Amino acid sequence: MPRSGARRGNVYSLRYLPSFDADLTEAEDYLFEFSLAAVDRLTEAIDKQITALAGHPFMYPVYGRNKKYRIAPLPYEYLCFYRIDEESKIIEVHRLLRGMRDISSLL
Repeated sequence: MPRSGARRGNVYSLRYLPSFDADLTEAEDYLFEFSLAAVDRLTEAIDKQITALAGHPFMYPVYGRNKKYRIAPLPYEYLCFYRIDEESKIIEVHRLLRGMRDISSLL
């Protein structure tokens, strides 16, 4: 999965944090028990959708009362939590969590 986005005009760069990488590895390890093809489909779909954030970082709503993160729905019931640094034009991708988990306890 690419780990940076190009800066052109209003396009933001993507910075994947270690917490996201750990979440993705956990998801891949789980799916690997069932199907390598499922792992490939998951990572391809997540990569495509998160990469699209670079051009439209404000398209998803703010999550929770503290407005610390934005939340993007992803395929296979996953949610992406990210922050936008408007000054440096960087999107920090923090977490990849299943929607059925107790999200408030994990953020």
